[in-house]
Amino acid sequence: MAKLKSASPYIVMALVSVPFLFLYAWLIMNSFSKHVSFGLIPEELTLENWRFLWSPIPWGLGRTSIWTVLLNTILYASGVAVLQALVCTLAAYALSRMEFRGRTLILGLQMLLRAFPGVLLLIGTFFVLLHLRLLYTIPGVVLARMSMEIPYGVWIMKGFFDGVPWDIEWAALVDGCSRFQAWRKILFPLVIPGLLAIGLFAFLAGWEDFIFAYILLPGQTQVLSVLIQGLIATEVMDYGLLAAMSLFYVTPAMIFFLIAQRALAKVTIAGVRP
Repeated sequence: MAKLKSASPYIVMALVSVPFLFLYAWLIMNSFSKHVSFGLIPEELTLENWRFLWSPIPWGLGRTSIWTVLLNTILYASGVAVLQALVCTLAAYALSRMEFRGRTLILGLQMLLRAFPGVLLLIGTFFVLLHLRLLYTIPGVVLARMSMEIPYGVWIMKGFFDGVPWDIEWAALVDGCSRFQAWRKILFPLVIPGLLAIGLFAFLAGWEDFIFAYILLPGQTQVLSVLIQGLIATEVMDYGLLAAMSLFYVTPAMIFFLIAQRALAKVTIAGVRP
């Protein structure tokens, strides 16, 4: 009975995972199948569905290369991750280590901003980027998407900085380090797991984003999510091509997640590393 009780969480996780595993298996099989099948055994194997790897893809009135779109997606997601990690680390350090007027208000506003979906701010974001002359550019949409992830990242990083004892930083200041030197040489190495965690979340948010990229990027500078939506919107849908491209879309994100999962395992509510 005790063994069954200890194994029950794993049983529940396995049962919940079965539908998702079935869907991924179906996606893989149909990406190599000449005809769409509702089973897991393809009727006839073919590589025709993967032709987008070596041939241009029809897009609007012209054609586009999957590798150009992949590069745009990597630049977009990586830009969101790098900028968010930098901004959240500096902001969290200030909120954790410095006393200033309005500090409590800023912390409360961080959670309030997180409560609003980013799509509600899309019109305002559009006009802000237009005024800054960053509309329809990858840097502009990176800034817009990154700003939506800042509140969550600041709270995570603040927890990590709160978990570092004051004595360590105080000893560095006594030895002659400036505030910035103490942050860079002493505190920064101790909060790297949190930095990797928010970078991972930001990268995945940028990778899977659709609405910001669809609205704020022009037609010739597309990312994978918008390209797949374009395939769905066609009158005659090629399900084999859609399955192959969807698998191509999720694979890099899954690989990146598996590589960085150790950093996620070290994230706790308090930010203290085990």
